[in-house]
Amino acid sequence: MSQALSNRPGLDFSLTPHDIKRRRVNQLALRIIQIAAIIAIVPLIAIVFVIASKGLPHLNLSFLVNGPLERPTGIVNAIQGSLVMTFVAIVAAAPVGIAGGIYLNEYASRNVARVGELLIDVMLGIPSILAGLFIYFAIVPILGHSGWAGASALTVLMIPVVMRTTQEVLRLVPAGLREASLALGVPQWKTTVFVTCRTAISGIMTGVVLAISRGLGETAPLLLTSQSSNDTAINLGQPMNAMTVVIYQNAGSSDPQVVATAWTTALVLFALALILNVAVRFKTVNNRIF
Repeated sequence: MSQALSNRPGLDFSLTPHDIKRRRVNQLALRIIQIAAIIAIVPLIAIVFVIASKGLPHLNLSFLVNGPLERPTGIVNAIQGSLVMTFVAIVAAAPVGIAGGIYLNEYASRNVARVGELLIDVMLGIPSILAGLFIYFAIVPILGHSGWAGASALTVLMIPVVMRTTQEVLRLVPAGLREASLALGVPQWKTTVFVTCRTAISGIMTGVVLAISRGLGETAPLLLTSQSSNDTAINLGQPMNAMTVVIYQNAGSSDPQVVATAWTTALVLFALALILNVAVRFKTVNNRIF
């Protein structure tokens, strides 16, 4: 068939030098992209390998359930502090961030949306230590060094992450869905909640998870606000320890056993973040409509 077409007058399916050049350039670009992807993945694999190789030999049940003053020592208070402060922070940040993202994308005027996006980008770009300084001067004089102050610092860092992600995923919702709902006489707020947000729920949840992961990984704000404590009781009104603070304090020690505690804590922190991301991704993967 192809031979018959090529024999017909006026039809020439042979590759020109320009076509050959385009194919070669395309293959070169593809190889560059593949190499870039490998370069991006290799450091992540290396980090996981190093953390696992140094942390796994020292990971056991007593490390997870004992306090720092018990023998053998553990980090149960740091695990509790990280989880509790992050939970309090995301409970405060998620509604504000989601509502703010919805407003900027669905209701705000173009000028207001531009200003809002600029402010969010600035908040996303500032060093986390500045959020800690803000809470240190605004909240710590009132509540003292406590879990509440640490959660407040994490909230400041989480809100722009949730807001920006919510705004971006709502932009991906086809306009036809909104128009069809409004054409049926559905009020705008119901269209936003039950059509637009429901369509983008997986992306919104991803933003929440990203914010939680950032909160779990912060150190500097907690050093200024919640500080640390050896107490294993959960009390947000008192100083609380966190896994990142344990890593920071122990990593520079001259005692190999203390350094091993830092590596093992890093492994636990990595495992918690991984489990959270996989669980949310598994739960929302079937909810994607677009």
